[in-house]
Amino acid sequence: MSASDISYGIWAFLLAVWLILWGISYVRPSWVVHPSDVAARLTTHPVVRVVLVAGFLFLGWHTFAR
Repeated sequence: MSASDISYGIWAFLLAVWLILWGISYVRPSWVVHPSDVAARLTTHPVVRVVLVAGFLFLGWHTFAR
């Protein structure tokens, strides 16, 4: 098993957790907030917006530049 296999496994696990939480947020809204509410709350502060853009740039560079 290579390091990339472990990395892909971690990303698959994170995606599965995100999808499960997203589904729960629509089935039982009192348990988990909707992803759009989280995004709206995060993007209200200018510093957090800059950090999010930098994070997306970092992820994009390291995902697609290989």
